[in-house]
Amino acid sequence: MGRKRIILHVDMDAFFASCEEAVNPKLRGKPLIVGGTKKDVRSIVSCPNYLARQRGIKTAMPLTRAMQLAPDGNFIRGTRGIYSSYSKKVREIFYKYTPQIEPMSIDEAYLDITDVLRDYGGDAYKLAFALKEEIKHTLSITCSIGISSNKVCSKIASKHNKPDGITHVLPGKEKEFLDNLPVERIPGVGKATLKHLNKYGIYKISDIRKFDRTFYEQEIGMHSSYLLNVANGIDNREVILYEDYEQKSLSKEVTLDFDTDDMPYLEKELYYVLEKACSRMRKKNYSSKNLTVKVKYADFTVNQKSKMADRYSNLEMDFYEDSVKLFQMLMKKGKSIRLIGVKFADLITDNEAMQEDMFRDEDKLNRLVKNIDKIRKKYDYNIVKFGKTFDI
Repeated sequence: MGRKRIILHVDMDAFFASCEEAVNPKLRGKPLIVGGTKKDVRSIVSCPNYLARQRGIKTAMPLTRAMQLAPDGNFIRGTRGIYSSYSKKVREIFYKYTPQIEPMSIDEAYLDITDVLRDYGGDAYKLAFALKEEIKHTLSITCSIGISSNKVCSKIASKHNKPDGITHVLPGKEKEFLDNLPVERIPGVGKATLKHLNKYGIYKISDIRKFDRTFYEQEIGMHSSYLLNVANGIDNREVILYEDYEQKSLSKEVTLDFDTDDMPYLEKELYYVLEKACSRMRKKNYSSKNLTVKVKYADFTVNQKSKMADRYSNLEMDFYEDSVKLFQMLMKKGKSIRLIGVKFADLITDNEAMQEDMFRDEDKLNRLVKNIDKIRKKYDYNIVKFGKTFDI
């Protein structure tokens, strides 16, 4: 349970132009500029393909300038509906590899693959390559992927080997990978911030470490901890599931390192995913009383059981007994388990309908759990463990 996270950042290559070429292959082989026809002289470039980019054409460039750089290019207006359609198809492919997906825009997403590497021999690159190739061969568009232990490093890495490339930053090598990259590669460092950083001799990401937190707070005006964390290869943000954006449900599941029917071991794993799910509920100020426990057996069949609790909560101790009962109902004689998951549905915000339990100190319990969450956020999730998750 002390495994380091492995996060992919998947960035579609020249997405609008690639979608147009997939729909109309005759557009391939020449500079393609999506944004307007040659009659749309007041338009700007929405998306150039890579042949157009080789001519110096960039997004948001006036279309008239793009015509000068690529007079032989194909100039088209965007086709309504195809980009969202392709984005949905890409996301459907993502779900074949992991349920832990955080979409960032129509053409990029984070995928947490920490718990799904078993079928790839623990090889993150192998999974990323399979994902990239399936998108290419299924949809006729390409993507570039960054792999690392955190979001910001993976996002920077995904730009490193475009188009149709993979950059794998091994655990512990994040700072080494980032050190010699230009500081403008950091997400959020725009022209104004870059100019200010350059003024103080900060050109590479490693240069950020020349100064302390106080300097950035007083001189740069950009959040100091963010810059310094990036320079040290640190980013503790979790991947937030797509379904969580819809505020309807929240889930967590883990693929076990080996198939087993060992009940004490399985109950520890169950409590672990319950802790993670409840921690995320608290972070979002949600509560629920609709609990589902899910299992995947060794033969890849799936089953689940649900129960409505008596009260809303986001504390794992309130759901543990019910989760064990549901899990025991799912255990089948002679069938080993390969995946355990929990899901909370019908989420409400904490201030909507919390019912106080008169037989316990509600405030004291909530303070305890919130303090534990703070400690885990600052250091590491596994810095605090409950007795139910210990190996005996």
